Amino acid sequence: MEALEQITEFKSSPDLLEKLYQNSIIKEYGSGTVILNENASVRSIPIVVKGTLKVIRTEEDGREILLYYIKSGESCIMSFLGGLHNETSKVKAEVEDDAEILFLPVDKVSLFIKEYPQWLDYIFRLYHKRF
Repeated sequence: MEALEQITEFKSSPDLLEKLYQNSIIKEYGSGTVILNENASVRSIPIVVKGTLKVIRTEEDGREILLYYIKSGESCIMSFLGGLHNETSKVKAEVEDDAEILFLPVDKVSLFIKEYPQWLDYIFRLYHKRF
Protein backbone atom coordinates (compact mmCIF):
# COMPACT_ATOMS: atom_id res chain seq x y z
CA MET A 1 0.00 0.00 0.00
CA GLU A 2 3.02 2.26 -0.27
CA ALA A 3 1.56 3.93 -3.37
CA LEU A 4 -1.31 5.46 -1.43
CA GLU A 5 0.90 6.49 1.45
CA GLN A 6 2.98 8.58 -0.98
CA ILE A 7 0.03 10.70 -2.13
CA THR A 8 0.52 14.24 -0.81
CA GLU A 9 -3.08 14.64 0.34
CA PHE A 10 -2.97 11.32 2.20
CA LYS A 11 0.42 12.02 3.81
CA SER A 12 -1.09 15.06 5.49
CA SER A 13 -3.99 13.00 6.86
CA PRO A 14 -3.09 9.55 8.19
CA ASP A 15 -6.65 9.35 9.53
CA LEU A 16 -8.05 9.66 5.99
CA LEU A 17 -5.70 6.95 4.74
CA GLU A 18 -6.80 4.67 7.57
CA LYS A 19 -10.49 5.31 6.74
CA LEU A 20 -9.81 4.47 3.09
CA TYR A 21 -8.35 1.11 4.07
CA GLN A 22 -11.16 0.40 6.55
CA ASN A 23 -13.97 1.19 4.12
CA SER A 24 -12.62 -0.25 0.89
CA ILE A 25 -12.20 -3.62 -0.74
CA ILE A 26 -8.90 -4.48 -2.42
CA LYS A 27 -8.88 -6.74 -5.48
CA GLU A 28 -6.27 -7.91 -7.98
CA TYR A 29 -6.87 -8.13 -11.73
CA GLY A 30 -4.95 -9.39 -14.72
CA SER A 31 -4.26 -7.43 -17.89
CA GLY A 32 -7.31 -7.12 -20.16
CA THR A 33 -9.89 -7.34 -17.38
CA VAL A 34 -12.69 -4.80 -17.69
CA ILE A 35 -13.52 -3.42 -14.24
CA LEU A 36 -16.16 -0.92 -15.39
CA ASN A 37 -18.34 -0.94 -18.51
CA GLU A 38 -20.07 1.94 -20.22
CA ASN A 39 -23.65 2.42 -19.00
CA ALA A 40 -22.93 0.39 -15.85
CA SER A 41 -23.96 1.66 -12.45
CA VAL A 42 -21.06 3.28 -10.55
CA ARG A 43 -21.15 1.75 -7.08
CA SER A 44 -17.53 2.21 -6.06
CA ILE A 45 -14.56 4.35 -6.96
CA PRO A 46 -11.36 2.57 -8.04
CA ILE A 47 -8.04 3.79 -6.67
CA VAL A 48 -5.09 2.06 -8.31
CA VAL A 49 -2.61 0.74 -5.76
CA LYS A 50 -0.43 -1.07 -8.30
CA GLY A 51 -0.55 -1.41 -12.08
CA THR A 52 -2.29 0.65 -14.76
CA LEU A 53 -5.85 1.06 -16.04
CA LYS A 54 -6.90 2.61 -19.32
CA VAL A 55 -10.10 4.60 -19.62
CA ILE A 56 -11.91 4.35 -22.95
CA ARG A 57 -15.01 5.91 -24.48
CA THR A 58 -16.85 4.28 -27.38
CA GLU A 59 -18.07 6.55 -30.16
CA GLU A 60 -21.44 6.06 -31.85
CA ASP A 61 -19.72 4.42 -34.84
CA GLY A 62 -18.14 1.83 -32.53
CA ARG A 63 -14.62 3.30 -32.46
CA GLU A 64 -12.93 3.25 -29.07
CA ILE A 65 -11.11 6.39 -27.98
CA LEU A 66 -8.46 6.23 -25.28
CA LEU A 67 -9.11 9.06 -22.83
CA TYR A 68 -6.35 8.51 -20.26
CA TYR A 69 -4.38 6.06 -18.15
CA ILE A 70 -4.76 5.67 -14.40
CA LYS A 71 -1.52 4.83 -12.65
CA SER A 72 -0.58 3.86 -9.13
CA GLY A 73 -1.98 6.34 -6.60
CA GLU A 74 -4.55 7.70 -9.04
CA SER A 75 -8.27 7.22 -9.54
CA CYS A 76 -10.85 7.67 -12.27
CA ILE A 77 -12.37 11.14 -12.18
CA MET A 78 -15.20 9.94 -14.43
CA SER A 79 -16.12 7.38 -11.76
CA PHE A 80 -16.16 10.10 -9.11
CA LEU A 81 -18.45 12.27 -11.23
CA GLY A 82 -20.80 9.42 -12.17
CA GLY A 83 -20.93 8.07 -8.63
CA LEU A 84 -21.54 11.43 -6.96
CA HIS A 85 -24.36 12.25 -9.38
CA ASN A 86 -25.85 8.74 -9.34
CA GLU A 87 -25.33 8.35 -13.09
CA THR A 88 -24.23 5.38 -15.15
CA SER A 89 -20.67 5.22 -16.43
CA LYS A 90 -19.84 7.05 -19.63
CA VAL A 91 -16.53 5.19 -19.97
CA LYS A 92 -15.00 1.73 -19.84
CA ALA A 93 -12.06 1.03 -17.52
CA GLU A 94 -9.77 -1.85 -18.49
CA VAL A 95 -6.66 -3.20 -16.78
CA GLU A 96 -3.61 -2.41 -18.92
CA ASP A 97 -0.94 -3.86 -16.60
CA ASP A 98 -1.79 -6.37 -13.85
CA ALA A 99 -3.34 -4.26 -11.12
CA GLU A 100 -4.23 -4.10 -7.47
CA ILE A 101 -7.21 -1.81 -6.99
CA LEU A 102 -8.86 -0.40 -3.90
CA PHE A 103 -12.62 0.11 -4.34
CA LEU A 104 -14.26 2.76 -2.16
CA PRO A 105 -18.08 2.65 -2.01
CA VAL A 106 -19.68 5.76 -3.52
CA ASP A 107 -21.52 6.64 -0.31
CA LYS A 108 -18.16 7.02 1.46
CA VAL A 109 -16.92 9.47 -1.18
CA SER A 110 -19.46 12.14 -0.14
CA LEU A 111 -18.86 11.45 3.54
CA PHE A 112 -15.10 11.83 3.13
CA ILE A 113 -15.59 15.12 1.23
CA LYS A 114 -17.39 16.53 4.28
CA GLU A 115 -14.90 15.14 6.82
CA TYR A 116 -11.54 15.52 5.08
CA PRO A 117 -10.53 18.58 3.04
CA GLN A 118 -7.53 16.55 1.82
CA TRP A 119 -9.91 14.13 0.10
CA LEU A 120 -11.52 16.98 -1.83
CA ASP A 121 -8.03 18.25 -2.74
CA TYR A 122 -7.22 14.77 -4.10
CA ILE A 123 -10.38 14.77 -6.25
CA PHE A 124 -9.71 18.27 -7.59
CA ARG A 125 -6.11 17.36 -8.41
CA LEU A 126 -7.33 14.35 -10.41
CA TYR A 127 -9.89 16.49 -12.19
CA HIS A 128 -7.30 19.13 -13.04
CA LYS A 129 -4.87 16.49 -14.35
CA ARG A 130 -7.47 14.92 -16.67
CA PHE A 131 -9.18 18.02 -18.01
